[in-house]
Amino acid sequence: MQFLSLLTGSIFYELLQHGRETESAIERNDTGLLNHFTPEPERYFSPQPGEHLRQNALPVAALLPLFVIAFAFNLLPFLHALPGLSPQLHALSFFVPSLMMLVALITTSVLLARGFTRGLTGFLYLFLILLALTVLQGLHQLLAGTGGGWPLVIAAFAILGCRLLFNSRGFVLFTIYCRTRRLTTVMAKIRQKNH
Repeated sequence: MQFLSLLTGSIFYELLQHGRETESAIERNDTGLLNHFTPEPERYFSPQPGEHLRQNALPVAALLPLFVIAFAFNLLPFLHALPGLSPQLHALSFFVPSLMMLVALITTSVLLARGFTRGLTGFLYLFLILLALTVLQGLHQLLAGTGGGWPLVIAAFAILGCRLLFNSRGFVLFTIYCRTRRLTTVMAKIRQKNH
């Protein structure tokens, strides 16, 4: 797993590992969590009417266009290499995968905002897939001796931007905030069952 930490960044990897441990404890209904979790966070995450707690989601919002850019600039060279596509089929070949990518990004973002580790895992898979596609296409262009590698350079910079955001303070704070909010809800339910 050291390799995965190197690819994604150590902060993101630790955040993912902590999330997996938390999910495992939630699935087991681990009452031992109650010993480490006081009612204070429950009061914090249960605001009075008219009071809204907010956490800055800008790092997550900034990830979305970076993923779209990396995806589009990986898809365009691939479609350009396919001969004999009609304009309609060419457009369809671009927009259908793009729509699927947008749905995956929105779903992943919603899961992350709800405090589920599957949100982080979804971002991880999308990141690794796009990284692999960029490297493979770069190697293909290098071995084939074809020019015009600018789309892949742009995709590589977008992927690097994703990695930087994954390990940014804002992304970590947002993820921990959402995870803690979910955990307080789960702990409150466990506490009610035990009383």
